[in-house]
Amino acid sequence: MKVLYQLMLAVVLLISAGQCYSSNSINVVVLPDLFGCHQLGGEFELNENNTLGVLGRINCSSDRPTYGAKNDDVENEFSRILVPWRYSFNGIFTDGYFLQTLVGLEKNKFKTTLGSTSKVTFTNLAVHAGYQWFWKNGFNITLLGGIAYLHENNSRTNIVTTEETHVVNFIDKNTKTNIHGGAGVIVGWLF
Repeated sequence: MKVLYQLMLAVVLLISAGQCYSSNSINVVVLPDLFGCHQLGGEFELNENNTLGVLGRINCSSDRPTYGAKNDDVENEFSRILVPWRYSFNGIFTDGYFLQTLVGLEKNKFKTTLGSTSKVTFTNLAVHAGYQWFWKNGFNITLLGGIAYLHENNSRTNIVTTEETHVVNFIDKNTKTNIHGGAGVIVGWLF
């Protein structure tokens, strides 16, 4: 948990430092999630081509997997905080292509219908490319895709003896270090 607090402090300091050298533009964003764990955040202008932001969700209960397909017999309490850095080729907060890296922490608490539990914390690293559209009224849409690497920091699993094989396989897959593809749409409002 100490690492999480250090990461959050670093984000605050980086964003504060960037705001000292930039205009006051803030893009408030929502990353819709297929499993109902929508993530909220913001992007802050660093200079004419770079933004730094924060994106996260705390304690969302759903059937969201770490990646891949869901399992109807497994519930998840999902939390994540990400720090995205974006380089926009045509300039920030304008239409155009961009490259983005993300770093952060993700925590999943799985519980099955038969009572098995598993808790896992990952360090999350990702690289995305995409395109962003900005309208004069501040509304914007970002389309992105790329690769994510989840590194297992720690996990603890307690499987009951009567647990079904497909559930054990799901928990095993979703608590291990992995690399997977990802895509998304981000909706924002620029102030």
